[in-house]
Amino acid sequence: PLQKNMEYSCPFCGNPVKRKLKEVRVSNSSMYSVFFFDRCAVGFTAPVPSTAELNELYSSESYRTSSGVRFNKLLENLVSLFRLGRKRRIERYIGRGRILDIGCGRGLFLALMKEGGWEAAGAEFSEETASYASRAYGIEVKSGGPSAWGFPDGSFDVITIHHALEHVPDPAEMLGACGRLLKKGGLLVVAVPNLSSLQAAAGKRAWFHLDIPYHLYHLTEAGLAGLLKKNSFSVLTIRRFDLEQGPFGWLQTLLNLSGIRKNLFYSLLKNPALRKRELREAAKMGVSLTFLLLPVYVPLSFALSLFESFLLNRGGTVD
Repeated sequence: PLQKNMEYSCPFCGNPVKRKLKEVRVSNSSMYSVFFFDRCAVGFTAPVPSTAELNELYSSESYRTSSGVRFNKLLENLVSLFRLGRKRRIERYIGRGRILDIGCGRGLFLALMKEGGWEAAGAEFSEETASYASRAYGIEVKSGGPSAWGFPDGSFDVITIHHALEHVPDPAEMLGACGRLLKKGGLLVVAVPNLSSLQAAAGKRAWFHLDIPYHLYHLTEAGLAGLLKKNSFSVLTIRRFDLEQGPFGWLQTLLNLSGIRKNLFYSLLKNPALRKRELREAAKMGVSLTFLLLPVYVPLSFALSLFESFLLNRGGTVD
């Protein structure tokens, strides 16, 4: 449990932090808070899970099956299309070269890059997940933090950190490592949930992308830009609408706000092994209500995602 009078400092500038945004109960014994420091425009989770707790969180039994698959077959095909779109966006800047994907998961994106003629490498927090990606696709995948990877400086033309920076214990250290590992003129692609988005403000503790305790940090667009500039990166472009993340973020947030068990629909979309484990205690009424609300919430979610991204410039995710 969180100590009531405990003081925290911003992990980036060291100044004391007093503003607590949210309190989230993950289980009967685990309560986490999100503290926010306005000057750096970054939030962080407290207390920080231990290394042993993080290893347990990212184990195959908790996060994905031993085969690396997370969703049902239909959704897996859709995920592949989104990864192909990511590949095409990168190739607008750099046609081909060597790429490192930090937080590569099962390695699906890197496999697509390898098929397209790229020299691909990955990094994962979990050694178990890293070994799966290596076996499945024959891709070099390192585990642990940057100091354990062993890649020489200036090794990569492109580095991607897609919805992984918020998971790492020290984002500033990670971005510094990226600066060393990139070749001169190389490309860094970072995507994170946007704490300053409309859906974050509307959802509060029910926001789908507030994934505590997996997310150790909670970044805003301004906070991410500040971290990048501090590590000598220039921001080329900002993308505030993500067809994969934005509308679904709204959809699951709206369902959560309707009083249905948090992220129930997301659990229903997973592959049978993970779905069965997560739905043991789900009420049948919640499942029924979810499908009754989908015809209303799906179009509303697309409309809200477009509105926050293009009119308010406060997309649910930013990259």
